[in-house]
Amino acid sequence: MAWTEELGFDSIWLTEHHFIDYGLSVSPAVLATAAAMRTRRVRIGLAAAILPFHDPIRLAEELAMVDILSEGRLDVGVGRGNRPVEFEGYRVPQIENRERFEECLAILLKAWTQDRFSFEGRSLHDPRGRVIPSRSSSRIPGLRRVHEPRHDRGHRAARRAHAQLAAPRRRRSARQEPRHLREGVRRRGGSAAETASLLSRWGVSRHVYVAPTDAQALAEARDAEMWYQESLRRFLIPERIDRVHPLLQPGFRAMQERFATVSWEQLVAESVAFGSPDTVAERVDEFRRLGVGEMLCWMNFGGLPQDQVRRSMELFAREVMPRFR
Repeated sequence: MAWTEELGFDSIWLTEHHFIDYGLSVSPAVLATAAAMRTRRVRIGLAAAILPFHDPIRLAEELAMVDILSEGRLDVGVGRGNRPVEFEGYRVPQIENRERFEECLAILLKAWTQDRFSFEGRSLHDPRGRVIPSRSSSRIPGLRRVHEPRHDRGHRAARRAHAQLAAPRRRRSARQEPRHLREGVRRRGGSAAETASLLSRWGVSRHVYVAPTDAQALAEARDAEMWYQESLRRFLIPERIDRVHPLLQPGFRAMQERFATVSWEQLVAESVAFGSPDTVAERVDEFRRLGVGEMLCWMNFGGLPQDQVRRSMELFAREVMPRFR
């Protein structure tokens, strides 16, 4: 993360996941604090804190402290989660994740903008809340949402003036996002300027791997990418779909069908940004033309050797980034 700043990247993004074999990030607040102590310029983002797993008051306190320690460099992404094993491990019914997410988010916003507050919900109840330290209310528009279903994520994010973080698998999904967001802003009577502001903070995540040639990049990244895809499939889909809540089963079965058709050729064509600096720059330019405000480059994935990760990051920083400054 410190080296990312040295290379000239603008931000670091940290996820939250539990009980998995493809990454270690059980506490993004802890990692964000470690990054804050080792960097001075780069922004530090959470993509994302999974709200149904957290006590909102404690989370509000911890993130306020991280924001202070980082001297205001923290961007908070929030999500409701979609991994069955995590909900089982935290003993939270997955069918309740939307309700718990909305209630936790409402408390976070109150905690960061009001000296004292109260909240009454179905899952959470707080008659006399107060958080010290609090975050400045001017920072709240930096909140971003992730992990919403495709049909309503833009609408929900726009409804509260929250920018969207996403990792669309296909280009078509990415192209639809600005339309969803504009419709969401229009529904609540927002302006074109608000839409532009939200799009400027629309973040899209992509696996990125740069090598001197396309052939070398594809050959070196293939095994790591396919390992990641299989690990993701096992993590997203329960072993016994028939044992989960009936309302969740159709979504899991549809996801199972999508994963069954994933191929290396499809990933290269639609999802990842692997290749020479010129090829990767073409992919970045596609996002720029769509209106994406920030590209989250996931460059260390699937067990890639660290020397290859560092070479890829250096090539990206030296030969791709300058084209978009």
